[in-house]
Amino acid sequence: MTQSFNCLPEGETLDDLIRRECAIGFDLRFCRSVAVSENDRDTITCDPPEAEFATLYALTDLGEAIAIHGAGLTSAGADEVAAVARAMFVAMVNARRDPPDAAQRFEAEQAAMIDPDRIE
Repeated sequence: MTQSFNCLPEGETLDDLIRRECAIGFDLRFCRSVAVSENDRDTITCDPPEAEFATLYALTDLGEAIAIHGAGLTSAGADEVAAVARAMFVAMVNARRDPPDAAQRFEAEQAAMIDPDRIE
């Protein structure tokens, strides 16, 4: 079964993102939408009773949190979160075995800044 990560840009793999961004951990945040239109993807972190879904974030060595996968607050959503957390853990362990050098990281950062699909 292929794992999907609904917050990553199309074509981006978890392994590549974890390695390139030097992820050192992950965080589960409870969120709800504050969108004002159907094309708006604005969300906020909130207390669990107010949440509509949970999102797993990769935490980088520079303190950035990158959204990886969002799931509904159901038992199926909990299964998704567990599977994604496991995949993130494996990707982080594997990335530590072969970390990117400074030149590779600089190149990836520059490419990400000009990517028109990047959400800030």
